[in-house]
Amino acid sequence: MFEPLLTQPEILTLDHHSRLIVTLHESTSDFSLLQAINGHIGEFIIVSVAKDALSVMVRLHPFLSVVVEPSSVELTSVFDGDTGTLDRGVGQGWRLFSALGTSPSMCARQLREGLFIDVAFDNRAQFSIAESRMWQIVALEQDNRLFHGPRELQQAKALVARAVQHDSTTEQLLLEISELEVVRGDLTAFSRSELVSRHPELSGEVTKLDAQLLRKKQWLSRSYNQSVERVSWQYSANQASKSEAQARKLEFYKLLSTPAVNEMVEQLIVDEE
Repeated sequence: MFEPLLTQPEILTLDHHSRLIVTLHESTSDFSLLQAINGHIGEFIIVSVAKDALSVMVRLHPFLSVVVEPSSVELTSVFDGDTGTLDRGVGQGWRLFSALGTSPSMCARQLREGLFIDVAFDNRAQFSIAESRMWQIVALEQDNRLFHGPRELQQAKALVARAVQHDSTTEQLLLEISELEVVRGDLTAFSRSELVSRHPELSGEVTKLDAQLLRKKQWLSRSYNQSVERVSWQYSANQASKSEAQARKLEFYKLLSTPAVNEMVEQLIVDEE
């Protein structure tokens, strides 16, 4: 369903072990990733491979770019779940997905810094993402994300399961609230679909997920309001402002002073007005 969003195929030709660096364009905001990361953002297919040359057809989302740099990394020729090394031959390929339950702001930060994909080849090609658990490479024949259930339920479950980041900035909180509203909107539309009417058991799951998302939105909204109401980032959100502290200090002076002095101060204020 996200195929039309990918760019026209580009052929990358490598003559030695290399590192592909996928980056996000500087002018692209984090909000642009909200819809894009629901599917794959890149597709790589082996055109030809030999001991001294490798050709890869690449299709990416328009807001991404890829460059090739030399690398001396040696990769294993067998897929390993721990290292994420994927072995591919001619005609085979893989897609680039974000890990389920990963915050869009974290995915965007990784892309802005550069997502490194190591490539080695010797009659077959091996690919591995370097030092990142936010993104995954999935073989084309094993891309079953669209068959694990309705997309709307997958997104809602992943968002509910996502760990809360207590040190999120105001912008990150706003991004997560926006993402949550998009997912809740999709979930509401899905609840009215013919699929749900034919399978009543889905209605209960939709209701439960929507309630969980609503509670998470309430918590995020409260955190966002606290962050924008802070007097200074060095103070907590519920700390009294400087003017409030001065007002309380004046009240104490008033209590400790004599009535005559208080009347004199009040008269001076009236005269100034």
